[in-house]
Amino acid sequence: MEKKIVVKITPAAVLLAVLVLLAALFLARGDRRDKQPLTIQDTPVIITKIRSLGELTTACYYDEMVLSRTKPNALSSTALGSLAEGLGKDVDDHLVLIAKGTVRAGVDLMDMTEDDIRFVGDTAYIRLPVPQYLDVIVNPSDFEVFAETGKWTHEEVTSLQSTARQRLLMGADHYGLKSKAYVGAMDAVTDLLAASGYTYIRFDHPGSYIRMPLPAE
Repeated sequence: MEKKIVVKITPAAVLLAVLVLLAALFLARGDRRDKQPLTIQDTPVIITKIRSLGELTTACYYDEMVLSRTKPNALSSTALGSLAEGLGKDVDDHLVLIAKGTVRAGVDLMDMTEDDIRFVGDTAYIRLPVPQYLDVIVNPSDFEVFAETGKWTHEEVTSLQSTARQRLLMGADHYGLKSKAYVGAMDAVTDLLAASGYTYIRFDHPGSYIRMPLPAE
């Protein structure tokens, strides 16, 4: 005679089984997580990549200017010279030069250290060096004598030429060349970090050049 075995499944038994299954899944997932390698931001490698860009020129200013100087001569102080001036005649010596020059501006990324970059998840926080004028180019061949009367010494001509550098720097300041160079540097570093896999790149002082502490890791 066959005996039938009847197993009664109570709600409490079902709940217990579910809890046991969930616990097993949690432990298994924890084991897999523990076996995964930790992701470590390799800051020195990123800094090396950025510094490899070196002295980065990101903005240039070009100008062509007229420089002039006047000086009295031997005739100017005589009665004849005074008479000529009274009649509206100019008896002084004049020198007029046309000068051309270029100002290069940018940042020297070699100045960056590991303290100038932080990583929080997929966001990189960057503090760039202060932008600067990297070079002021005024070559002797960039000067053209437009007008010259009287005798001018080499020192007097050189002194007039030196004002071209000052005029170039004043023009670059008025043009906001350093600010434009800073924006160009941000674009270059952003492209580099984006290629390295970072989604967000934020700069420490996009509106000014004040060095401020970066956020803690």
